[in-house]
Amino acid sequence: MEPSAITRSSAFLQATDEGSATSFRWLLGQSKTLTLPEQIAAHVGDRILNSVIQPGEWVREQDIADEFGVSRSPVREAMRLLEKEGIVRIHARRGAQATQLSLKEIEDLLEVRLALVRLVARRIASSASPELLAILEEGVGQLATLADDPDGGDAFGEILSRLTLCCAAYSGNDRLFMLITSLSLQMSRYTRLGLRSVERRKRSLALWRKSLQAFRKRDADEAERLWAMRLEENSNEIRRQLQVGASL
Repeated sequence: MEPSAITRSSAFLQATDEGSATSFRWLLGQSKTLTLPEQIAAHVGDRILNSVIQPGEWVREQDIADEFGVSRSPVREAMRLLEKEGIVRIHARRGAQATQLSLKEIEDLLEVRLALVRLVARRIASSASPELLAILEEGVGQLATLADDPDGGDAFGEILSRLTLCCAAYSGNDRLFMLITSLSLQMSRYTRLGLRSVERRKRSLALWRKSLQAFRKRDADEAERLWAMRLEENSNEIRRQLQVGASL
């Protein structure tokens, strides 16, 4: 991973309105620019992650093509990129539809995510670089400014996801980073759901601060325990919110 690319990517932590959430995940640690299909995919992906396009809603190729002033060919390629990441599902002769995960699919993703982030925490605690610790310190500071904000849930969740991605990028395991990136895109809407309340965000912030201390001390057991606790508590809140929504 190139240090210059990591430094450039970490700049996205400066403000939540800088840079696309989707393109951040695709560009982190890479010295490249997005192709036209990737730019379109990032644009549509952000709309889905931010619920501008609702789960289950159809993505109309012609409307996207008209918006970008392009033919439908790059739009189709963009939809294939989003399908690969699990953000849309393509139906033959019908087009692309924003993914609407079942409760079983969400449970499966939560289980896999927990196993992967535990591994990330252990690897970072064993070899955290000063550069990564500085990025995490900055990110935790950003979280602190949003924890008490009644309207800060989405921004808090996005920074939280980006911090996890930065850790995965520095883990030294490229396959692990790719898996975490894909899961981050699929779980983004649900991660934010678990951080709606100020109380939940304060708790998450407290665990992140303790995790940062564990990283500095190179205490892999404590770092893993804290990351697992944070993910399990957020997963429980996601389940609770989904159950409430299902009962309405």
